[in-house]
Amino acid sequence: MLVIICSSYRDIVQLSQVAPYSGAMLAYHPVSIAVRTRTTHSRHSHATSRSVVARASEEDVEGAASTFSLVPADAQDGLSRYRAVLAPLFFAGGALHAPDVFGAGPISNVCGVSAFTDLSTALQALTLLWAVGGPVAGVGLLNASFVGDIAVTAIASTEIIAGIDFPNVIAPASIPTPILYAQIINLTSLVALRAWESYENRNKSA
Repeated sequence: MLVIICSSYRDIVQLSQVAPYSGAMLAYHPVSIAVRTRTTHSRHSHATSRSVVARASEEDVEGAASTFSLVPADAQDGLSRYRAVLAPLFFAGGALHAPDVFGAGPISNVCGVSAFTDLSTALQALTLLWAVGGPVAGVGLLNASFVGDIAVTAIASTEIIAGIDFPNVIAPASIPTPILYAQIINLTSLVALRAWESYENRNKSA
């Protein structure tokens, strides 16, 4: 009976000595598990976020590629593109010929004069057409107004007629061949786009 008591006592002592460590281990393991769980969850969240961002970027690129087309969607889209390209060119043309009003531009240099009044009447008219009409056309194109179309038509038609039919009238100045081709394409594009717009409007009203 004594042996049994002593044995039980040793067991109790051993158990009491081991218990604190066991308790500590039991207390430690949940913490480490929780830390590992939070770390794993954080890594998973970051990976998921990166994956979502990558997918979103790919979708944006695919969407932009699918929505953009070289062919206009309709007449309004075509006119918007036309005006966006032509407006800065007509502003630049006006700025290029404005110094000729003071005898210091490209036409004045070609003619060898230093005053606007020394230019021929035809060249004075061409100079004023660009110096005034260029900015007017640019503003009109940016505002999608009918004034812009009229100014573009006037400038393009004048250069085409003067360059092809009356080169001697504007001599010694001349309209370069690339400019003539560009103005023919410009005028043809405007007429075609306006005709397309009228056709669409008739179909909508029908």
